[in-house]
Amino acid sequence: MRTSMNVVMALCVAATLPATGGCARGDGLDDEGRSIAPAAPPPGATRQRRDGRGWKITQTADFNADRMADVVWYDAERNRIAVWLMNGSDLLAPGPFIPGPGGDGWLVWANDFDADNMADLLWSHDERNLMAVWLMDGSRLRAPGPSIPGPIADGWIALPGDFDFDRMSDVLWINAEHNRMAVWPMNVTQPLAAMPPIPGPIGGFAFGFPVDVNFDGMADVVWNDIERNLLRVWLMHGSRPLVEGPAIPGPIGDGWVAAGVGDFNADGMLDVLWSNQERGLMAVWMLEGTQLLAAGPVIPGPIGDGWEARAAGDVNLDRMADVIWQRAGTGEMTVWLMDGSRVLAPGPVIPGPHGGG
Repeated sequence: MRTSMNVVMALCVAATLPATGGCARGDGLDDEGRSIAPAAPPPGATRQRRDGRGWKITQTADFNADRMADVVWYDAERNRIAVWLMNGSDLLAPGPFIPGPGGDGWLVWANDFDADNMADLLWSHDERNLMAVWLMDGSRLRAPGPSIPGPIADGWIALPGDFDFDRMSDVLWINAEHNRMAVWPMNVTQPLAAMPPIPGPIGGFAFGFPVDVNFDGMADVVWNDIERNLLRVWLMHGSRPLVEGPAIPGPIGDGWVAAGVGDFNADGMLDVLWSNQERGLMAVWMLEGTQLLAAGPVIPGPIGDGWEARAAGDVNLDRMADVIWQRAGTGEMTVWLMDGSRVLAPGPVIPGPHGGG
């Protein structure tokens, strides 16, 4: 069954899976003992496949173990990715183009599957019901894993997150058509177990993306209802919901999507980056677990048409997430360093791969 456009648009990103799924200091903790969570895949990320207009930024993740977010580009039309290593708001090194699995229609996410503190790739194909984990060494492919069938029935999409606190990503399967989710514990590229599907939230929350919201070292699920502009947070304990949070209304007006998540105020809990592509706007909302703590101001994007906030991630190691913008048509990007919900310093405009492909 082909996933509907509304379902695809609603699916998570970032960050987006922010920095890595682990930390070189051990057990996924930073200097102050806090978990360093990967950025969740952004809800806008699945548009990578459907609009097919060259290179798109899909999310951020730490690919070179420097604890700063790097940028994942995906060219859905040619089924290839590129990882750009970042140093603050500047490009450190553009990685090579890497062809994806055979055939078209793949989606791609990033997280650390082998506990080497460097992000790897999770490929997902909802129409063929397949997933594959590819291990990375920085911006280069180290070892492609096998294609693995997902749960029974069509329409399942695989997303990465560490649900069992072993510093290696597991897989969250989401089926929007049937409102089901399932967590599969992973051992690097292979599933350890196929947990049974359980129901998702009632009423319109088509997709969730996995990210550690409360920094307990285990992924939770942030649900987005794009049609009604709502969020819900489920705190998870392994493969089961522990606390099902209330619906949280998004910014006023049409066109808003949750483009990414990250800790924007260094309080040890995840916050939400909202993006409005049509109006070129962004807003950061601070969360406290499952509850809204503070709604930040609506902020205009860079000067010019076509800019969209695509992902969130800490690019400068100040423990606060920053915002990655991309310009439609040109493929240009820029990184805005953030201080909480306000802009600290807009970075330079950087040309995308091959000028945008």
